Amino acid sequence: MPERPNVLVVAAGGTIGMTYDERAKSYAPTLGAGDMLAWFKDKKLPCDVSVLDWSRQPSSHYNIRMMADLVELLRKQAGQGINGIVVTAGTDSIEEMSYLVDLLWPYPYPVIFTGSTLPSDQLGSDGPLNLYHAILAASSECTWGLGVLICFQDQLFAANEICKISNFKRDALAAPYRGPVAEIVANRIHIIKKPRRGRAIEEMVVPAKEVEIIWATLGGGERMLKLLAEDESLEGLVLAGFGAGNVNPAWVPQIRQIIRRNVPVVVTSRCLRGRVVTSHGYEGSAQKLNEFGVLSGGSLTPLQARLKLAVGIGMHLTGRDLQKYLLDE
Repeated sequence: MPERPNVLVVAAGGTIGMTYDERAKSYAPTLGAGDMLAWFKDKKLPCDVSVLDWSRQPSSHYNIRMMADLVELLRKQAGQGINGIVVTAGTDSIEEMSYLVDLLWPYPYPVIFTGSTLPSDQLGSDGPLNLYHAILAASSECTWGLGVLICFQDQLFAANEICKISNFKRDALAAPYRGPVAEIVANRIHIIKKPRRGRAIEEMVVPAKEVEIIWATLGGGERMLKLLAEDESLEGLVLAGFGAGNVNPAWVPQIRQIIRRNVPVVVTSRCLRGRVVTSHGYEGSAQKLNEFGVLSGGSLTPLQARLKLAVGIGMHLTGRDLQKYLLDE
């Protein structure tokens, strides 16, 4: 790494780029990457910084295909003299955005996602400090090889471990049971652990966009599953099952119908920290689902399984190859 690293800050929307609109009486997207960088005009940054405005939309407006466009944009920066990338984004879907980029990021230098719970013009906003720490992390050689990380509240989290636990507290993001990858103390990064990460895809892949999730609930979901079973545009389905990956037996006929159309179906656990276990033999259990062709999501969360399935379909993987990719952690 050169003595003076070069970090690219990409603005991808979210609360961090919002300010109060007096006419609308609400917060609206107003700030680009350059505007946010102006927060530090009187502070010496640890690197040279260039900026790029990709989007100012809330992260709830994005979809898989839009995120594939962002991944392609970020990959094009590889070899362009950039030593690290910061992406400012909304926390609503930052765990999915960062995870999809992580699946498709084969380069050693870091991509650091960050955002804020409070807009920058609100008292106590966490946006400026989160962004400063993200730039610090992206410019530091100690974050190389760790994959995509999320910088929030003086900590760095792995993209495959993070989840949003609050919509109003400034410590809105966490990695339950796993903790942060690093802590930032007095502007120094202290690595705590190296995250476990599966193989990143070398070639650029366009993920499938018509992949859905059905959540197992007490007696629910059958009506929605019937609609999906009749939907010819469906490319893949994730079942967020109870406990070890079990579903209501009333779901089974529709699941079989979807599989007969060669649409891959993956079962996961809806538990915060769950894993598919095939030790039960009753109808609707993960074991019975696997027997007629449902793939196991292993320890993937339903959100992760949907994105990984979309990437696998985009690589034209099927059967055992797709199963192997899903379980590559």
